[in-house]
Amino acid sequence: MNTVFIVVNYNGEKYLEKCLNFILSQNYKKFKILVIDNNSTDKSKEILKKMVDENSKIDVLFNEENVGFVKAVNLGVSVTTSPLIALINNDAFIRNDWLENMICEVKKDLRAGIFASKIYLLNGLINSAGHSIFKGLIVMDRGYFERDSGQYDKPCYVAGACAAAALYRRRVFEDIGLFDESYFMYNDDVDFSLRAILYGWKIKFVPNAIAYHVHSASTGVLSDFSLYHNNRNWVWSVLKNIPRRVLMKEFPFFILRNLAFVCHFCLQGKWIALKSKIDAVKGIRKILKKRREIQKNARYDKFEEYINGFGWRELKNVWISQRKRRNMGSNEVRI
Repeated sequence: MNTVFIVVNYNGEKYLEKCLNFILSQNYKKFKILVIDNNSTDKSKEILKKMVDENSKIDVLFNEENVGFVKAVNLGVSVTTSPLIALINNDAFIRNDWLENMICEVKKDLRAGIFASKIYLLNGLINSAGHSIFKGLIVMDRGYFERDSGQYDKPCYVAGACAAAALYRRRVFEDIGLFDESYFMYNDDVDFSLRAILYGWKIKFVPNAIAYHVHSASTGVLSDFSLYHNNRNWVWSVLKNIPRRVLMKEFPFFILRNLAFVCHFCLQGKWIALKSKIDAVKGIRKILKKRREIQKNARYDKFEEYINGFGWRELKNVWISQRKRRNMGSNEVRI
């Protein structure tokens, strides 16, 4: 099955060539690579021009401005025709059997339209084993910052796929539409996954499709930019996609989650957390208009089946201090 790898790049010179070389090393050879560069100002363009000259599997589109991750992905989906689309971050490195293992699962499970990888951070801890939804409709990566002791070694259906390394059937895009470009970046994969579930698609976790991820290499872990976009966009994802009955039931917990987030980060002097929620509210009129369009085409409303407790352990790992992140990440695994 032919696959196109879409890699969005912005000032990713540090990891870009390594990312592309890992894709080129795939055992399964029926693929092409499309890199979309968002007007990088570092040496990315030189790296890409050199790699295009050396390998016919790579094509590049150079944008005249930084249009964001989401719009760049949509452009890549729109200008390609392959039945399978793999999204790989420019700071992610996939194992050479990644595509082979994904294709195997694609052929076996016709109900699934999105396929999630097992993604590790460079310190060997888990970045994502797909998404989980917890009370208050918070969506987090399964296994985030856990040590892998085999707890995520079985294929299963999950609530979403981390787009740092994920595979999509083109038919999903044809059915539910493209990524929401108002997000710019972050949480777009959550929004897309929730919409896919709402439209009746399954999302399959493929544990032997393994990737490694630097994580927020372009914007910084817990930077103001990532905090703002992740948390504004999470509010929008919930309000757009969650069926009314489930939304009303979970709404008190949803409000508490948002208040806890704002208090936690404002106490650290990160007032951008408050701005993210204010701007989320400012955008609600447009979000509710999108909600009406999405909900009228919904085919599935049993989101209770995906809600998996409170997620205290996962929340603790997400909110772990930047200092501890640096210390735990000091010993990188060999890829």
